[in-house]
Formats: sequence, C-alpha cells, structure tokens
Amino acid sequence: MMIDVIESGPHGDPPRTQRLDYGLVLLQLLWRMRYDLILWLAFCTYAWLRGARALPWQITPLALSVFGIAVSIFIAFRNTQAIGRWWEARTLWGALVNESRQWRDTLLAHVGGQRLRTARGRRLLEVQVAQVWLLNFELRNFWRADLRRTIDGLLEDLNLPQDLSLQDLCRRRALAIHDLHRDGWVDDWGRHQLVEVGNRCLDSIGGLQRIRNTPIPASYDVFVRLITWLYGLQLLLQMKTEGPLATGAVLFLGFLVAERIGSYVEGPFDRDSSCFSLPLNSICSTITADLMQRPLDFGRFQPSQDPTRWD
Repeated sequence: MMIDVIESGPHGDPPRTQRLDYGLVLLQLLWRMRYDLILWLAFCTYAWLRGARALPWQITPLALSVFGIAVSIFIAFRNTQAIGRWWEARTLWGALVNESRQWRDTLLAHVGGQRLRTARGRRLLEVQVAQVWLLNFELRNFWRADLRRTIDGLLEDLNLPQDLSLQDLCRRRALAIHDLHRDGWVDDWGRHQLVEVGNRCLDSIGGLQRIRNTPIPASYDVFVRLITWLYGLQLLLQMKTEGPLATGAVLFLGFLVAERIGSYVEGPFDRDSSCFSLPLNSICSTITADLMQRPLDFGRFQPSQDPTRWD
C-alpha cells in the first residue's frame, strides 16, 4: 500500500526536547548549583573520612523514614507551586500574543486597511509592539543592548521619550482610542471593542507584574531548603553506617536537585535566558512580526521558530 508523504510546512515543528538539550539543561543546572555542589562534596568527604562511627545527633532509621516523607511532601508542594507560577506566566504571555493580534484585527475592521497604512495607522500598531517590549524589559529588569537600541529607535519614531514607562504608554494608547473616536475614525461600537482589547492587555500585564513582584515567601523557601539539607546529611550518615556511602551521596544529591529546580523555575523572568525562564525575546519578536508593517533590525538577536530556544 502506497502512502503519500506530505512535505513539512513553514510553521515549525511541535515542541520537543532534543537529545542535545539534555546536556545544555544539565550544564545550566550544575552551574547554578555550583555552591550547593561544593558544600555537598564537603559533607560527602567528611562522612567518608570519619568512618562508620555513629554520631550522638544522628536520628534512628525509623525517624529518618518519617523525616524523608515530610521532606518529600514539602519539596513536592513547593515545586508544584513553582511550576504553577511558571505556567501561569506563560499563559498570560500567550494571551498577550492573542490580544496583540486582536488589537490589529479590531483596528483593521473598524478603521480600514487604507487608513491603517497611513502614518497614524502604523503608529497605532507600533504602540502595541512597543508596549510588549517595554513589559519584557520591566519584568526582567535586564535587556540585550542591541534590542534596547531597537526599541529606543521605535519609540523615537513614535515621537515618544526613550525613558517612557509602561504605564505611561498604556495611558497614551487609551488617549489614542479617544482621539480615534473624536476624529470619526471609529464609531461608539468600535471604540468599545478597542477599549475591551486594551483592558484585556492590562489584565495580562497586571498578572505578569504580580508574578514578578510576589515570589513564594522567603520564609518558606528557607524552611524547605534547610530541612532538605538536614535530611540529606542524616541520610548520608545513615548510609555510611548501614550501607554504601555512594548510595547515600546520590540520594542526598537527588533531593538537593529536586529542591533547587523548584527554586529556579519559580522565577520565569530570570535574566540569564536559561532553560528555567520564559523566551520573552522570542515571544515579543513574534508579536512584532505579526503587527509591524516594516521590519525591525534586532541587531545580533535572531528571532527563532525553534520552541526549544529560551531567549
């Protein structure tokens, strides 16, 4: 039986984890944990040098089992909350992509393609592009120099100051909607729809700012990390007296890695563009390509359709 083979299209492949990505993720994880690994190695060395002698403050095997259950519950809860924050941030950025397209299509429906190709029409679209890039920079409080120069040039083309804040830009867009209605470019229904799109954008922006400015309480973070280290040390000592030290060292390291991954994923706007953060630059460049009628020079940054990129 012959099967027709359909060639791949230009839209990219579904997200997947490639074999080469595992090595990169592991290197980034080890680099972030470098101080933890040094301390872990020091504890392992101490346990190896002291021999099989039990210490007065070692807990019993039964207590160690109960302690391990408690530590597992706390780490699992913390990691669940961290992944929830990461996924909510990605959902809100996905909503911003759709809302930017809705802004374009709503303007096209009510203003018309001919007017939208004028300088004023292009300005309305490019204000939305500038908004998402300023949000990107605000969330990270960090940016590539070439991307910052590009957005500063865009703001200059829009006759806007380069030190313009995100909230000032949102207010200016609201005034632009008012001017469209005043000048007869849109009717009451058109103004209402544009305001609705603007309000949904503000909801997404507010949600992202909340995630950025309200991390998991530091007291809980310190508690989970402390009990993980205490349990790991007790496990290491117990394995030294009752089993292979290497087994205890590996289990100790496994608990440390699980706890640290939750801590790293908790911050989806990390400045290092690692595998733990969201690809904000790529998301913003997607919005730029959807709305801009002219190309922007991103400098050395090259927008990618590869879903495994994190920048």
